[in-house]
Amino acid sequence: MADRKARQDAKNEQLRREEERRQFKEAQELESLRRTFKRINKRADGKICTADLVDELNFLGHRINEKEAALTIWEVDDDNDGAVDWDEFRAMYYRVRNDDTNCEPRRLFNLIDFLMLDKNHSGSVDLDECLTLLYSRYGKEAVERHQSDMRAENHPSLRVDAANEKNVNFSFFSEIHRRCKKELIGTGIKEGATAVPTVSGLKFVSDPAFAHLL
Repeated sequence: MADRKARQDAKNEQLRREEERRQFKEAQELESLRRTFKRINKRADGKICTADLVDELNFLGHRINEKEAALTIWEVDDDNDGAVDWDEFRAMYYRVRNDDTNCEPRRLFNLIDFLMLDKNHSGSVDLDECLTLLYSRYGKEAVERHQSDMRAENHPSLRVDAANEKNVNFSFFSEIHRRCKKELIGTGIKEGATAVPTVSGLKFVSDPAFAHLL
């Protein structure tokens, strides 16, 4: 009986420590997420707008126009007010992080991922740390294959000051994500599906199997 109780006590203590580690890790992640929100929110008004996004990406050397920035905001703007507040920002992060389908919009999430690694606000992140994260998402083989392809292509993201043997910039990070995600989900058309062209003014379809599309 004494041995059984000792084993149970040891097991309970192990579970308690694991739970403490989990809670500590989650608290660290949330704090890092808060710092990232404040970093992007240049105007410090509690809402990330397209101008905030453009400013941060310009700092990272990743040029996008206002239309592209507006699309990034729109994808996660739940109340459709043209900006992303803290609640939307946090909800989006955990929603995408836990998404096994890879179908959630990831434009803003990828930026957050990068900035959470860029702890010293240098505009670049450690290559090994970056690859560890990417391996966990897409597998080592896929990431290294796309990385090799980009080097063979002399991709523009490799021809800037922030990219070298030890560090990578956001453009590189974003492009690896894009290629890996595209490989994972393909075209998005399910096997056996039939594509039906959209024809202006069409009021009927000849195949009744497609009638529900009208």
